[in-house]
Amino acid sequence: MSAGADLRLTGPGKLDLAEARPPSAPLGPDDVLVEVDRITLCGSDHALYAGSYGGPSSYPLRFGHEWSGRVLDAGANGRALLGRWVTGDCSRWCGACPRCATDRNVCERIEKFGLTVDGFSTRLRTVDRRYLYADTHDLGPGLLALSEFFAVADHGLRRVDPKPEDRVLVIGAGALGLASYLLLTGAYGVGPVELLEADPAKAAAVAALLPSAPVRTVEPEAQGDPAGGGYAALTAGARYALTVDCSSGAGGLTTALTAAAPCGRVLCFGLRRSEALRTDLLVAKALTLVGSIGGTGSFVRVQEFLAGHREQASRLITHRLPAERAADAFELDPRTRIKIQLLFGEEPR
Repeated sequence: MSAGADLRLTGPGKLDLAEARPPSAPLGPDDVLVEVDRITLCGSDHALYAGSYGGPSSYPLRFGHEWSGRVLDAGANGRALLGRWVTGDCSRWCGACPRCATDRNVCERIEKFGLTVDGFSTRLRTVDRRYLYADTHDLGPGLLALSEFFAVADHGLRRVDPKPEDRVLVIGAGALGLASYLLLTGAYGVGPVELLEADPAKAAAVAALLPSAPVRTVEPEAQGDPAGGGYAALTAGARYALTVDCSSGAGGLTTALTAAAPCGRVLCFGLRRSEALRTDLLVAKALTLVGSIGGTGSFVRVQEFLAGHREQASRLITHRLPAERAADAFELDPRTRIKIQLLFGEEPR
């Protein structure tokens, strides 16, 4: 059993680095001991480090809920996972409440790995086998550690049922926006799909990573004042059957509502609070607004997708750094990074 880094956020901008130690308690029947190979930083990890995360969270905390690792030991019920490469849920669900019967991501007793309870920013981590997914497509640790955020994108997209004939606008060309774009075009057969990224530097970086992705920096036309132009003014420039808000800014949802065609669907990711919701657009255009959180239920689907789109998906990993350089990773320019992986092991893939 190898030693390695153990990282904890003790507060905004405060990282504690120690040596990972084997668990002192014996494994329960459903416990699995994982040797973490890497974590992929999520936008929420960056926000936790900056002290700007808008959802429930706590310090001190081992961050990281996008990860891959190898099973070193297991209790009686987890023996089938011994030696396997695995990744896991961000949602820690109970599996017994009425909400879990509908969507385990909104469990009545939900906790979030790396946000409200310890995540995987450590070399050695014990976790219940129910939250794990084995690598059944030989993805390798690099691609496997992309499973969670692709699962988040897929879980949301399934809720709005994309059709091949839909015209779609994805707002925000960060990791979740790019995962949504790749899934829409590669798994759902949708076209055309456009990407909107307000930051020209980020848009240029994305265009270099995915030359086939149509990235625009100019927002759709703003709706006029209904008092001056009537109800028709509320639909000016509205031509997308589906808009997907993957932005980190407060105006992303307004843009999504603005661009959505009458009777269209609007999918919103992210935990942002805003009092500026354009309910006039929502109501006058009879839009369906859907929020989505978590990826539980989509891991099997997205691992199959990643296996068939290895080259495109791997482009989203723009930086790899050893875990000991986590502070440097958090300081990388957000305009040029997409996904950063912190390496706890020595696997090259």
